Amino acid sequence: MQKPYPATAADRIRQTLEDQIVNAELPPGLALDEALLAQRCGVSRTPVRDALLQLSAQGFVHIKPRVGIFVAALEPGELANMFETLAYLEGLCAGLASQRITQAGRAELLAAHRDAEPARAASRPGGYAAANLAFHDILYRASGNSYLIQQIMAIRKRTHPYRLRHFDQPGRLACSWREHAGVLEAVLDGDERAASQAATRHIVEGGQQFREFAERFPQGLYAAVGSMRAAEQAAPAAATLAWLYGPRTAGRHTKPVN
Repeated sequence: MQKPYPATAADRIRQTLEDQIVNAELPPGLALDEALLAQRCGVSRTPVRDALLQLSAQGFVHIKPRVGIFVAALEPGELANMFETLAYLEGLCAGLASQRITQAGRAELLAAHRDAEPARAASRPGGYAAANLAFHDILYRASGNSYLIQQIMAIRKRTHPYRLRHFDQPGRLACSWREHAGVLEAVLDGDERAASQAATRHIVEGGQQFREFAERFPQGLYAAVGSMRAAEQAAPAAATLAWLYGPRTAGRHTKPVN
């Protein structure tokens, strides 16, 4: 078996920047400073440039020749398309899971749903967001399709900066748990069609509530954030979320949620 190649400096920088973009520590629209990033990482500009090229290929940053490098900002139409795609991929995943889930997986999924009950989840580390993630992760693994999982996670990462406080929307948390119950029942019954429909509807409902929320901000989901240096001199970049969602605690919702 061939041994994996060790991560290069560019790989490590790419992963760090990707995590910061996904969690909005580097928010959409921010102008990235290659020299400043190199200084922060303690490397030359070459691995930083390589990392940014990788991120550009993944859609996380936009490189505009003779203008600059910016964290990608999604337009409402792009977000709608991503939600639509995610809905059907999640449906496919649940349908496959209904046919492939093991006895151990069934018990694990049932336990995850019980742990996600809002009152119970509130007393656990990470709250409902962590419990929701655990439920979805079990479904993903039960599908037995690693390529499908990669596509789902790619969309979730791209949309995550816009959904950091998704469950703070009125009624969304309770709705999400009830929708999970429908997915759970269909998967445990081995009903592929019902599981697919329930999972698709779950994402569609969440996306619709999100779009209704976003429409209240015609100027965009993120205020202009300028450059990295300007953000450092003013306030942490993630503080730009405050005008949209209200104050948030650093470190919350560190993974994609729905």
